[in-house]
Amino acid sequence: MSVTNMSSNIIDPTLLLIPYQLNIYLGLFIFITGNISWIGNIIVFSSRNFRGRACSIYLIAESYFNFLYFDYVLVIRMIQKGFRLPIINRYDVVCKIRQFLSQYTHQVAFTLITLATIDRLLSTHRSIGMF
Repeated sequence: MSVTNMSSNIIDPTLLLIPYQLNIYLGLFIFITGNISWIGNIIVFSSRNFRGRACSIYLIAESYFNFLYFDYVLVIRMIQKGFRLPIINRYDVVCKIRQFLSQYTHQVAFTLITLATIDRLLSTHRSIGMF
């Protein structure tokens, strides 16, 4: 008489849906808050108080590049991962544009923040003959 234990490896379907739901809802939250902050940055740095400063141009341009990054790359990720639509596998152009924008816009935005920081540092320095 042998008794065999057969343990079933059945996973609840609700647990399998959690990553997809997180991609949709968390991605939507990041999308909405990112667009609100982008609009806020454009309004603030285009105001009269900041318009005369050179760093505001860097920060406005940085906001545009972050807008491109979040709105294109994040939406494609939400479609691909959240809704399980193989948009990147099906369309090579979308894949190439996403790859280019994810690398290029991120690097340009980081560079613009760095340039704005250097601009503010050098404009507030008292010694003109520093360099």
